[in-house]
Amino acid sequence: MIRTALTMLVGDRSKFHGIVFGLAFAALLMTQQGAIFSGIMALVYGHATDTPQAEVWISDPGMTDFDTNDMINERELDNVRATAGVRWAVPLLRRTVFSRDPNNTISPIMVLGIDDATLIGSPAVEAMVVGSIEDLLRPDTVIIDAHSATTKLRVELPSGDSRPLHLGDRLIMNGRSVEVVGLCRSTLSLVLWPTAYMLRSHLSTLDTGTDRAFNFILAGLTERSDPRSVCAQIDAATGLTARTREEFCDHVYDFFLYKTGIPANFAIAVLLGFIVGAAIAGQTFSQYVNDNRRIFASLKAMGMRNSGLMRILLIQSSVSALLGFALGVGAATMFGWLLEGTDLSFRLEPFLLVISFVAVIVISLAAAAFSLRSLLRLDPALVFRS
Repeated sequence: MIRTALTMLVGDRSKFHGIVFGLAFAALLMTQQGAIFSGIMALVYGHATDTPQAEVWISDPGMTDFDTNDMINERELDNVRATAGVRWAVPLLRRTVFSRDPNNTISPIMVLGIDDATLIGSPAVEAMVVGSIEDLLRPDTVIIDAHSATTKLRVELPSGDSRPLHLGDRLIMNGRSVEVVGLCRSTLSLVLWPTAYMLRSHLSTLDTGTDRAFNFILAGLTERSDPRSVCAQIDAATGLTARTREEFCDHVYDFFLYKTGIPANFAIAVLLGFIVGAAIAGQTFSQYVNDNRRIFASLKAMGMRNSGLMRILLIQSSVSALLGFALGVGAATMFGWLLEGTDLSFRLEPFLLVISFVAVIVISLAAAAFSLRSLLRLDPALVFRS
């Protein structure tokens, strides 16, 4: 039966290709758009995951995301340090600074002002591409993310060519010249601005008005302390909101998931892929059954029951679904590979493959079921008519 089903399916090549194309298109669009959405949503809390030293993030209670936050007073830092279970606590200043690169082009840069004494808040040692974090202790120095150094901040040469931003190059940040002393790997920000690291004291001199204030307090906990209990104590002692790193990432993620239009835009694209794929596959499957009515009638005339015809249609729809899914996901994976090194984020999660697979199976089975009614009502005598 399997051989008969596959021979019939592949024998009508135009219909076979149409069914597989419709399913592949649905799998491609759903997987690709889902992976881009997943990649974009991973950017919204990237600076938190880039700072593994911080077990607890403390911010203003009204904070919704990294860019919607208020300043914290210096005295609250002492209150956090005095909380039982807190091993250390340091400030983190995050500001947008306008810089002028060696090409005299003005660009916004997201600058993280790390703690002067401990350098906590800086990139992880393994994330450094070139240079050393300790070089930030020198006056007027900055570390830039390597991706921006090779894309947005490229230096134009007199010959007309360009080169990546190198160590020793200088940027004019808010009117002050700073030297690039390191390049690091860093998660892109949602607005795709370059990310930079410098001492908080140096950043404060660039951004007037911040003085000794900061946006966040990063804290580490003692070994046997309960993170939730310590966070509750910090909340009570300071009036701020303390969250574990995982809770902080979830808070920022939920804001963009429920309070912005980003998910709706991608959901519409995924839904369109599902509808278009279902329409193509359903219409083509219906034409396939109609064009092969005589073959199905012959099988029925030879004694095959309706259950046998249903199994043939099930085999054909399942094989088409597997082929369409494989081609669609393969194309989406190739798309993601081509995007590597660009600003467009692509993150193909396993659950996306599961969702795409289930959706393609549903489309294929629905298309087969749409054609099943006419197949079951088929008159075996059709084969004897001219």
